[in-house]
Amino acid sequence: MRVFFMGTPQLAVPVLKSIIDSRHKVFLVVTQADKPAGRQQKIGASPIKLLALAEGVPIIQPLTMKDENFRRRLRELAPDIGVVFAYGKILPQWLLDLPEFGIINIHASLLPRWRGAAPIQRAIMAGDKITGVTVMQVVKELDAGDILLQQEIEIESQDTAETLALRMSSVASSLIVDALDGIENGTITPVRQGESQVTYAGKITDVDVEINWSNSAEIILNQVRGLNPKPGAHTHRDDLLFKVWWVARAPEITRLGEPGTIIHIDKNNGPYVATATDTLLLSEVQPANRKKMTGGEFVRGYRLKIGEKLGTRGNLNDQNTT
Repeated sequence: MRVFFMGTPQLAVPVLKSIIDSRHKVFLVVTQADKPAGRQQKIGASPIKLLALAEGVPIIQPLTMKDENFRRRLRELAPDIGVVFAYGKILPQWLLDLPEFGIINIHASLLPRWRGAAPIQRAIMAGDKITGVTVMQVVKELDAGDILLQQEIEIESQDTAETLALRMSSVASSLIVDALDGIENGTITPVRQGESQVTYAGKITDVDVEINWSNSAEIILNQVRGLNPKPGAHTHRDDLLFKVWWVARAPEITRLGEPGTIIHIDKNNGPYVATATDTLLLSEVQPANRKKMTGGEFVRGYRLKIGEKLGTRGNLNDQNTT
């Protein structure tokens, strides 16, 4: 089939490459406009654009979906189908109606669970043990189209949003080719989503990233993992904001304390902080405007003391973060 592909980040690169290497023809890649990146804010091409250039696939970068040149070009090319993965913009109805077989999307969850913008983060933060990848038909309503194919993925105890996303990208690379083959051959039967099972993965907010030390250790562990590598969970020490990139259970520390209180300090490993249940070791942190550091470096550099309480600025720790 003649396919146009819409995507932008590195996560989508293996998926596009798998379609290019298949028997289907990618005749156009649609990706977002080049943007400034890094500390020096240099204008750079998206990872999808770089792959398309390397593979000799034509590229178009419309500023909006109302771009008449974009609309005209697609109509002239008469695609069989469109594939979308992490493009980053809502698709208009005219685009959904244009290809003979419509547009299919790769979604990073087992729909109808976790429709929305942050399915990977929300699945980890909720403590899910299983998630997956869904290939679905795109409709106007958010992530509500018929399911074409799905594959389960186990969420491992050490997974972050980054490691889970990498595994999802690998699964999606093979699943999308199977979906295109099945659509072309007429061997896929679309399945409607069960509306009673729908959950939503809303965008990550300021409330989501602030650690509430009055939560259980399990909830905080999941929060830190789900928000790694971005935007990162954070807390405060007085007026010092710092991100928490990794925590570990510390069952050997049995001393009790008010949630958020530093109850033990190890100059090599870091501070141990009380939660509503167990004690957690802050093993990797990043103070504002500084590089990431180990918990031990944090203790030594900032002279933390037993009895100090974290997360008290602005009383944000009184809010439930899950």
